[in-house]
Amino acid sequence: MAEEVATETPTDDLADDDATDSGPAESDDSVTDESAAPADSDETAESDETAESDETAESAESDETEPTGAADATGAADLDVDELDQQDWRAEGPYDIAEFDLESGESVPRIDLGSMIITGFEGAELRLQVADENQQIVSAMLISKDSALELGAFAAPRSGGLWPELREELTEAATGAGGSAAVVEGPFGVELRRLLPVQTPDGEQGYQPSRMWVAEGPRWLLRGIVYGQAALVDGLESPVAELLACFRATVVRRGDEARAPGDLLPLSLPRTEESAAEDSEGLEGAG
Repeated sequence: MAEEVATETPTDDLADDDATDSGPAESDDSVTDESAAPADSDETAESDETAESDETAESAESDETEPTGAADATGAADLDVDELDQQDWRAEGPYDIAEFDLESGESVPRIDLGSMIITGFEGAELRLQVADENQQIVSAMLISKDSALELGAFAAPRSGGLWPELREELTEAATGAGGSAAVVEGPFGVELRRLLPVQTPDGEQGYQPSRMWVAEGPRWLLRGIVYGQAALVDGLESPVAELLACFRATVVRRGDEARAPGDLLPLSLPRTEESAAEDSEGLEGAG
């Protein structure tokens, strides 16, 4: 599997989640920050075979649908969010590093990004989102055809319970920006669906649909934001199935450092076979 990485620069904050938000990226080290569409990358990268075109990425990141129902969920008013929040949804992943055997012998295309170890799949392109102000990697995005999944890992309280608080902030920010938000039952309990106003490439006003999955583990929170066609369909069949499998297969490596709830867990460039070989040669020379 190719481990070259396309880096992109996000431009906005989700803390404000304002009307200029048009795409999947983080710009800050807080879980309540999300930014606008990433800039074009200088390099290409794939998590397995073929990188998708810029046009494909754009189709996964924006939509011109009016906010008249894509984020409105039937029966949402009857959803018992408290009950859903109290359940453990991680039986089939995502996993904590202490729960997962990376040396299990499974032949799967894993990519080690430091705080997250993600699993690619055939035809998916990997892009890393980089904050412009400090060049820090803030999230990883897998793009497949006309859908995308953006992954970010954050510190969370030992007692859990961060997701309900974040949902309220994100919902208020979406409506305040002129969009809409609704909660539905998803594969990890409460799923947040949003429509956010964006400006399309031709300068027109559009709305970007997204669905947000969140799983909380030992002192960490993993967030996945689904964009494109997978954000428009109900159910968990393709193209949602591939992104869901990727989210479930993610392994979080939080570390022991003290971090405030909501702080971004640092990401790093994946180690290539070439860099690993250079490190090995250096160690042999030092000996």
